[in-house]
Amino acid sequence: MRILIQDPNERSYFDGTGWTTALEEAKAFESVAQAETFCRSQNVTNAFIVVKFNDPSQDIRYPIGKQDALLVSRPPTTRIKSLT
Repeated sequence: MRILIQDPNERSYFDGTGWTTALEEAKAFESVAQAETFCRSQNVTNAFIVVKFNDPSQDIRYPIGKQDALLVSRPPTTRIKSLT
């Protein structure tokens, strides 16, 4: 698992000094809180914090800045069939 900052328009990732489309070059943060604090301290007002998993369908994105916090992207919920 990696925690990254993504530009929502360009779909590029923050690499520590700028933006890159190369996922492997993206700067990883130790926690979501650290990534969020970094965004706020650098006045990044339009970005996603992305929790990347080995399976991209499980990735979690949520907006930082002026976007509506309810626009969170999460993996689909697994439905459990009733045993009855």
